[in-house]
Amino acid sequence: MNPASRLSAPRAWLSAFRRALRYLRPHRLPLIIGLSMALGVSVFYTFSISSVIPLLKVMFTDHETLADWVHRAQAEQRLGIVIPTDVPNDPAGLSIDHVRPGTAAATVLANDDRIVAIGGESPGSYEILARIARAGGAELSDVRIISRDGRERTVTLPLAEPGWHAPLLRRVVEFLPAGRDADARLYQLGCVMGLLVVVALLGGLCRFANEGLVHYAVQRSIHDLRSSLAERVLRLPMWWHAGQSQGDTLGRFATDIAKVEVGLSTLFGKVIAEPLKAVGVLALTLAIDWRLLLVAMIGLPIGAIVIRTFGRMVKRAQKRASASWGRLLDHLGERLDGIRVVKAYGMEAREAQRFRREDDNLTRAQTHIELVDAGTNPALEFLAMCAVSLFVLYGGTRVFAGDLEPHLFFAAVVCLAGMMDPVRKLGNVNNRLQSADVSAGRLFELLDLREEENAGGAALTTARPLALEQGVEFERVSFAYPGNPRRLVLREVSARVERGQVAAVVGPNGSGKTSLMSLLLRFYEPTSGCIRIDGRDISGLPLASLRGGVGLVTQDAVVFTDTLRANLAYGAGDVSEERIARAIATAHIEDFVRALRSTTDGVEAVGLDAMISARTLSGGQRQRIALARAILRDPPILVLDEATSQVDTESETRIQEALDDVVRGRTVFIIAHRYSTIARASVILVLDEGRLVAMGRHEELLERSPFYAALCRTQFAHAH
Repeated sequence: MNPASRLSAPRAWLSAFRRALRYLRPHRLPLIIGLSMALGVSVFYTFSISSVIPLLKVMFTDHETLADWVHRAQAEQRLGIVIPTDVPNDPAGLSIDHVRPGTAAATVLANDDRIVAIGGESPGSYEILARIARAGGAELSDVRIISRDGRERTVTLPLAEPGWHAPLLRRVVEFLPAGRDADARLYQLGCVMGLLVVVALLGGLCRFANEGLVHYAVQRSIHDLRSSLAERVLRLPMWWHAGQSQGDTLGRFATDIAKVEVGLSTLFGKVIAEPLKAVGVLALTLAIDWRLLLVAMIGLPIGAIVIRTFGRMVKRAQKRASASWGRLLDHLGERLDGIRVVKAYGMEAREAQRFRREDDNLTRAQTHIELVDAGTNPALEFLAMCAVSLFVLYGGTRVFAGDLEPHLFFAAVVCLAGMMDPVRKLGNVNNRLQSADVSAGRLFELLDLREEENAGGAALTTARPLALEQGVEFERVSFAYPGNPRRLVLREVSARVERGQVAAVVGPNGSGKTSLMSLLLRFYEPTSGCIRIDGRDISGLPLASLRGGVGLVTQDAVVFTDTLRANLAYGAGDVSEERIARAIATAHIEDFVRALRSTTDGVEAVGLDAMISARTLSGGQRQRIALARAILRDPPILVLDEATSQVDTESETRIQEALDDVVRGRTVFIIAHRYSTIARASVILVLDEGRLVAMGRHEELLERSPFYAALCRTQFAHAH
């Protein structure tokens, strides 16, 4: 199945994006530490939200201190009773509003009872609450009760097991000043706010560690993904590069990798941390009142449906946007490469219009994504407001009925708001992940393609270079490009070129000259027949060995943006200054090298250390640099594809003279249209419409090949 059909087939949820997660494995240690810090973020976030309870208690009660309130809450829990809230200390004892049915204390207590003494002491209502809260064991003995009709009795009160947090909470609140006047309350408020500052500091440190380590791991994984993609693209066969849009490939590097990065950052930055924060606040709301929590959760199923629907819309739009990005970059790259033609033909306005049309397609897709993204949060916020309204109405009903303390209800409202913040941040997470999944799928389309077949079992960069001993033989070679397999560009070509011969390959345009040389370098594989070097089929040679033994100078004379030294030594490994100097002399670029200057970031470089690029050199300069590069590798086979087409006659003569020394002991294939080049050839291969129609020396072919003679009169005569 080809990549396109694989992409269009139904896939598991986020399958491509989940494959991208594998690139995080080498960086799992900082990721795990960072995610563990998210737990600290959740704890301190919940702690900061929960601080609203003591804050409200300090500010909005008249009699109870924080310690009194905690003692009352724990006493109510352990006895299963309800006690009037925020009443002053009563020396006469602790009044019970009502007893919850079904509790153990319901067997010994009744509504409106008053606990007046414990262990023979009558310390007042606040101290009675404290003793019940602190009591160890499952019962409290010698408790004197006065019922509503005035009867007294001494009982043993059964006590429920306190919560695990009860002792710690008591120690914390009992640490605060116990006074009930304004100064003591102000001091309590200051302690609470100071604790909030400490919590904010610790939470900030946890958040820094969480986000910093997560982003570090994500960036390293994206680095690995980007490097793997670049290596795979460079190793893909030539037929793929010939048929692939360059803009589409660049678009995958530019936009699709960025989308995957956003997806990874979202997954580990929000999907882990924000739910932990929400869970912490949910637990706090559950501790306050589970029924309030149940009401708050009503809108979640509808919210999940909204998120899923919007995510699907984003995924479809992202597919269109990614494809449009590729077409846009390809269009722009082609026009910039051909800017001379665009300007010469006055096509600036027309090309700008064509760019604008494609840009309109991209803009529509991107706008669709942004609109869906923009609509996600408002939709969720509307659902949240509906849930909040139900929450407030239900909570208000219970407060008005005296079933819930006002400050606890206000605290629950704050918890609900604290829970909505992480939920809101999670609203567009699915949109981000769906976009990342589409982009990851486009990246894995390339990563799943097969590299060039490398026969011989040697690594592409470690095989020993080829050593030519006998010659090169083409045996009934036929070839058609993969994009058009029915049209043969070479037909049954058979020829042998001995070691040390200079073979000129000539013929009209489109006769298959460059295609034949491409097969020699195994840029493509023959449709039928084979090419042998020293009697060995080159399909069985490691690519590094084969290509390491062939020097190539192309007509377009590629020069990379780098120093002149790096361009000359490209593919030659570590070479001595002496070898570089010889290659420079052979290519006749000594004067050019001495005069070369460049300035980068204020630093001037000269000669071999100067920066060069295709934009700063003439065609002749580029071609001679490419020739020096091929010579420097000292290959046994040299392929010159129109290698002297952009140099003047004087430079060509000097290069041809230098090549007389270079070709000794090696085989040279020259594709050329100049008589001066062809006349020096040991043997000439004449191609016409993909067939080898003649082969021999120049003088022989003039006598016995009318086609070659006509070619000399028409083509070579003009290029002499």
